Amino acid sequence: MHYNQKDLLKLAKRYQNSKRSYLLVNPLQAKHLAVSPEKSLAMMETFGKMLYQNHPEAKLIIGFAETATAIAAAAAVQFPEDACFLHTTREFLSGECLNFKEEHSHAVEQRLYLSGTLPETKEIILIDDEISTGKTIRNMVSQIRREIPAYQDAKFIAASVINRVSPENLKLLEQENIFCDCLCKLENMDYTSQVEHFQVSAPEELPFSENLPYQCIISRNRLPESRKLHTIQESRKEFQAFADCICSEIQPVLAGKKKILVLGTEECMFPALLLGKLLEQQGFTVRCHATTRSPIGICREETYPIQEGYALPSFYDPSRKTYIYNIDKTADAVLIVTDSKADTAQAMQHISILFPDSEKILIKGR
Repeated sequence: MHYNQKDLLKLAKRYQNSKRSYLLVNPLQAKHLAVSPEKSLAMMETFGKMLYQNHPEAKLIIGFAETATAIAAAAAVQFPEDACFLHTTREFLSGECLNFKEEHSHAVEQRLYLSGTLPETKEIILIDDEISTGKTIRNMVSQIRREIPAYQDAKFIAASVINRVSPENLKLLEQENIFCDCLCKLENMDYTSQVEHFQVSAPEELPFSENLPYQCIISRNRLPESRKLHTIQESRKEFQAFADCICSEIQPVLAGKKKILVLGTEECMFPALLLGKLLEQQGFTVRCHATTRSPIGICREETYPIQEGYALPSFYDPSRKTYIYNIDKTADAVLIVTDSKADTAQAMQHISILFPDSEKILIKGR
């Protein structure tokens, strides 16, 4: 299947970000915009199959948080079972990590918990949703080579759904043995002028209410900790077992319902898509997207992609603000899929305010 700019790119305006005024929004990514999980996973799997065809010797696949975690996981499971996968994170975990910066981001610090038994490989794939300059990639590769001597001479593949790296920056990457691969190559350009005329406002703050009803399911099949190294065999088995378990357990609750919204939480996106796809295959009308740490400007103009947005406490840290955009309040049921071990009560109370007439079910995978 072929994907082009029309399929993969909409432009929004970052809210009060002086580093970069625009945001590339992929309508098939299941992050900021709701989408059929089957359509979203089809794009990600096409990308993964292309990467495996082009780089069959790669034994380590690393995804970038926050927005590329699902893309990277779905792409990684197209590789043989002895390859390994993990993604970067902005969360604090136990153990040693590599630190690097994503300098244009709203949340600059990135961590890579690359430890344990590392695979022997001469080729490593780094997956992001979009690469514009390659600076973050270079920062990360520099850290990996400095800290892990076995990967000093490895070839790195900077893989992305969209690549708009200039010829000059491509040369800088190649000088460091980093080569690009992508699903869609676009011209290197600054989109500032295309969004500057939009008058945007902040996502809406919600009043807090206590004791709004929702259900909670803790999965018997736990999610893998994808922020740490797993083989593809382990990841594929555990992700699918989680989705199968929840899909079976939730059937009685969904009896008589038609429209289902499945929400991931920040870095936890792939499990929501897998569950959504199973429900879609059973005849439900399903849409998926996720909460995010990215503040995006809201504008009601017809050509602007983010027309509604709300702030809510993070599922991982109630003191941290996250956002959800373009919600469908007509959903019969809203399923929130998270791998958080933190107190999620405040976040769920805000979700309950947003979806007063929907069945609300928190699904915990860890």
